[in-house]
Amino acid sequence: MTHEDVRPLLALSAAGMLEAADERRVREHARECAECAMELAALGELAVELAILPSPAPSPDLLARTQAAVAADRDRREAQRLGVAAVVCALVIAAAVCLQLQPIFGPMVWLAAAVAPSVLGAGAAVMLVSHLRPERSFR
Repeated sequence: MTHEDVRPLLALSAAGMLEAADERRVREHARECAECAMELAALGELAVELAILPSPAPSPDLLARTQAAVAADRDRREAQRLGVAAVVCALVIAAAVCLQLQPIFGPMVWLAAAVAPSVLGAGAAVMLVSHLRPERSFR
């Protein structure tokens, strides 16, 4: 490994966070490079000092708040996917209906096809907004 490749890995090596292959390469380079060896030793001492510092205990409700935030994010993503699927299905059905009705009603059916989704979409938006749960505070 070159000097430029090793420098960003020195702190990770001192903290014991590298995979075995990268750790071996860093150690091999440090044997040949005095500058990196000194920096690795200094970072190692710092890692030892940081490890003995007391760490504050997490708040008792941290797990519950984290799980609630993850669940809310998952619900939002699922709602977005379902919304996109619903739009695609609606477009396919509308196009199929228009193609079937065009021989009967002529080109006016395409105008109705442009207006009907707007009216139905507004109704669906009102219905969805009325069913939204208030977001919980994660504080």
